[in-house]
Order: sequence, then structure tokens, then C-alpha cells
Amino acid sequence: MANIVLLANLNCDHVLLLGEPLAAGGRLQYRDQGRRLGGGAANTGVGLLWAGHNVAIASRVGRDETGDWLLQAAAELGLDTRYVEQFDGETGELLILVDSQGERTILRQARRPALPGRLPLEPVDCLYVNLDGAEAAGYMADMAGHSLVVAQYPKGGRWPRPCRVMIASAADLGEQECPWRHARRLAGERLEWLVVTHGEQGAEAFSADRHIRVPARPVSVVDATGAGDAFAGGLIHGLVAGLDMPAALEQAGQWAAYTLSSSSSIPSERLKSYLRRG
Repeated sequence: MANIVLLANLNCDHVLLLGEPLAAGGRLQYRDQGRRLGGGAANTGVGLLWAGHNVAIASRVGRDETGDWLLQAAAELGLDTRYVEQFDGETGELLILVDSQGERTILRQARRPALPGRLPLEPVDCLYVNLDGAEAAGYMADMAGHSLVVAQYPKGGRWPRPCRVMIASAADLGEQECPWRHARRLAGERLEWLVVTHGEQGAEAFSADRHIRVPARPVSVVDATGAGDAFAGGLIHGLVAGLDMPAALEQAGQWAAYTLSSSSSIPSERLKSYLRRG
């Protein structure tokens, strides 16, 4: 059992199921599925809870009915919410458009990234950062001195991310002459691995002297929302369990596959059953 802190968004997702793929100028029918718990804090955290870890989330929500609902829902799942800050204002919703192929489009209101006012400073087994903005870099650097820090690639490569493991989708990373050197500029000398996901083409990992590829698990996609977050959870679980990178990537791919085949962004009951069997 590991002690894990997730610095990530806790979101209220409002899901609309579309009758066909999105197309410019189209007129689409939809079914309103209502709201559900989402964001990296929940989508990554729940699987880690089911894997037996202690998971605390650090995030910000509004001091309103939606914020209260998010805190209650997260706590009922077993997530430690002591580092979730409530600010004066509206939490807002994310509109999640899920088309007939399971692909999702996310619409969010613009909000300035900000850190919670209270963050854990003591050593943990893993700090995972999935948050935009420059403010997280100083905290990550402090934690990197005594904890495994795993981070998502910063949007547009705009902010430093001091960490030992960086995760990026190939789409977010874009065309880089040398992905490893690019990641080192953002993460610093402590970086050990850059993990790049390629959707149905699988994932790969780069270090200073290694390049590893693993295929994706075959799966019928129901809803792609949260698959990247689940991949991160599986990778973290593998790393804190002492697996080498190839085995950790296999674990991450399995977690993502279970989420892709589910109609929920948080991990499905199939993942829970898989972890219990393990």
C-alpha cells in the first residue's frame, strides 16, 4: 500500500450522448446523461484506491452546491479530500460530448489555474500532477527531493514540470525532433522516463538510453473519457509496486482498456474485479 497525492482537477462532468460523430455545421440528436464525477483527481484516484493505496487529492472547487456535491461524492468513494480548497464562486460544469464511436469532446469554461492554499509537504510514495499553470513547478521541485513525482505533459509545453516520470499523449507532444531532450528541458535532470501514449497504437517510453514500445489492448470503445487518466493510474500503480517500465506500461494499458469499454470516466467495476483477482 502506497501513500499517493494527486494534484489534479475534481470536475463535475455533464454528459451528452450524440447520435453520430461531430461534424461542422451538422445537426445532431443527443441524450442528456446528467452529471457525473470526473477530472483527473477522480478518474486516476479511484483506480488507485481499488488497488489498495491511500489516495489524497489536492484541488479547488467552488463554494456552491456543485462543489459540495463533488466533495461528498469523492469522499464517499474513499478519496481523502482534506487538501481540496473551496473558493468563493461557482464550480461550473464541463460539457462532455460523447459521439457514436465513443470519442469525446470536452467543453470547459475558462478559469485561471491556481494551486490549493494547503498542500502536503511531507514525503509520499508518489505525487502525481495533472494541472495546468506555472504555479505547480515550485511545489513539484520541493517534493521531488524526497518523493516520486509523476506529471502530465504541460499544455503546449509552456511550463516547467520537475519530475522523474512525464506522461504525454502524442497529440499533445506534437512533432519534436527529440522527445527525450524536449522533456528533459521541462522536467530537469531528475527525469528518468518520458511515456508517450498513442491511443489505439499503444504507448512507448523513452529514457536517456532506452526506447520501449507496448501495443494497446484490443477493446470496443464505449466512452474514451478518462482513459488517459486511468492509464496514468495504472502506470503509477506499477511503479510504486516496483515493476520495471515495460511491465508498468502493460499495467497502464490494461487500466486504460477497462475505462475505454465503460460508460463512466472513473474506472469501471471491471477494473475493480481485475485488481481483486490479482
